[in-house]
Amino acid sequence: MATIKIEKSDSLLEKIEDLSNLAKSSGKKGNTARDYIDNLLDVLDDLIRLSADRFMSLGDIDHDEIEEEEYEQYIVHPNDIIKAKEYSSSILLKLISTEILFGDDKDDERMERASRLLAHMSGRGAAGSITRTWHIPYLNSDGVRQELLVPLHEPCYVGNDLGFKTWGAAPMMAKKLLQQIIIPNLSDSCVLELGTGTGMVGLICDHLGAGEIHVTDYHPRVLENVAYNVKLNQSRAKVSKLDFIQVAKGEAVEWYNQKFDIVIASDLLYEMEHAEHLPIAVEKLMKNDFYFMIPLRETHWEEVEHFEAKMKSLGLFIRKVQDSEREEEEGLVQFRYYEFTRDSISNVLQ
Repeated sequence: MATIKIEKSDSLLEKIEDLSNLAKSSGKKGNTARDYIDNLLDVLDDLIRLSADRFMSLGDIDHDEIEEEEYEQYIVHPNDIIKAKEYSSSILLKLISTEILFGDDKDDERMERASRLLAHMSGRGAAGSITRTWHIPYLNSDGVRQELLVPLHEPCYVGNDLGFKTWGAAPMMAKKLLQQIIIPNLSDSCVLELGTGTGMVGLICDHLGAGEIHVTDYHPRVLENVAYNVKLNQSRAKVSKLDFIQVAKGEAVEWYNQKFDIVIASDLLYEMEHAEHLPIAVEKLMKNDFYFMIPLRETHWEEVEHFEAKMKSLGLFIRKVQDSEREEEEGLVQFRYYEFTRDSISNVLQ
């Protein structure tokens, strides 16, 4: 883990605009046109790869002892992706349609890269398979700024399943875990993650030294990808199938009577069924603590309110709740972070 200096987003956008214009004016053949296009694809890849880090700042951590010149925070706003698409889409479409060919052994690769880049710039939902590295900054015990690099493979969608992409609540939770050390005595804890998706949160728990970490989801192909990401990060995390709705209904006999020191999850309230059954599953699976991060979508307030009321009815109290805002592809999104406990005496809202 080392400090990194990278270009600002406006610098990359300028390069994308300049290279796109040069590629358009240089024609469809020749070494000059080929070099412009290859450079354009490289810069677009950099922008897409680093767009994952747009809210990976040090947040509320005290910056007083950090030398700012050692690190330039790279911020990619969703509008940067829109502009990059505007500048480069005509070139990318010509590569995809094979209107531009150079007759070398990289023509197929250029076409594939152009297709993937254009899909990604059309939104995460349209993006194809991609492996990207998330850069999560933090201060070590000596107050020195470092970064944890977390490579994650994200396959294409299958139907309406959302576990194949790394959504905003998971990086927010990962960042909080790493920067604020929110879980005390993690090294002595057996941790269960529900709805792991691409595995980011569980991988961070493992990096932080959890005594044992189980990452779970309900979809078999999501679990296959999580297993791949566990190997990619050389993690000790154990991958298992767990459908929290089945657990709540008493239909998952393999999880019956199992208790975990810590249960953790992010972004699991898409339907009222989730709001009703997630608290029941959590109450069955947790010993004393549940950590949870969700986006506060205007269309899902009823689910959030039902979830909170259901948790309380089961004797699970809010120890801490904290709201924050971040820029997402759809605009400014609010997030809510919870800590739940069985201990009503320590029920103090912060």
